[in-house]
Amino acid sequence: MKTKLMIIASLALAFSSVAQPTNDVPHSDKKTFRPEKQRREGWRESSPERKAEMQERRLQLMERSLDKIGVSEEQRNQIRQLQMAHGEAMKANSKQISEARKQLSKLQDDGASEAEIDAAIDAVTAAQADQLKILVRNRMEMEKLLGKEKYALFMDRARNQFRKHGRRGGSGMPPRPGLPPVPGDGDREEDPPPTPPDLEEERPPTP
Repeated sequence: MKTKLMIIASLALAFSSVAQPTNDVPHSDKKTFRPEKQRREGWRESSPERKAEMQERRLQLMERSLDKIGVSEEQRNQIRQLQMAHGEAMKANSKQISEARKQLSKLQDDGASEAEIDAAIDAVTAAQADQLKILVRNRMEMEKLLGKEKYALFMDRARNQFRKHGRRGGSGMPPRPGLPPVPGDGDREEDPPPTPPDLEEERPPTP
């Protein structure tokens, strides 16, 4: 189960990076921002059993999409190995971003010098750039394993699964991961795994 959950989370990140053209979340667009905020809040309050159930459903959607495009067992194993490595890289990077952001917040609260704050900002943006590199490399490796034709078909099948399970509209899709909120916007260490439009089956209930 642990391996399955790691594959889901890392694949979700990879698919989000492909499906969304921008990291920006316009706060004025309530249809975009509010559902994503509600998703995070709902996830944090979900029980471990509920989280495991939702992860399992996402895995089933992914496996279904792979089955439909005729992926061989060898390709499937290669994808699993790739996503396990990707998940470890993303986990380490997420920790790096979180720590850099906390340091920036602390410096601001302590009234640090402009030079110290600039250096902390550079650390945050460097970690974010590393995350984008990880995402893009993973996408390239996925395409290399499946081939351009099967990769495009896989993404198309995944999007069809998303539409089949009832999510409405395009403006409400979550942003591509990569840019955490600025200091003061809250801690994201308990965020759910990204839920890309390609794999989402249902959204956690909002209290």
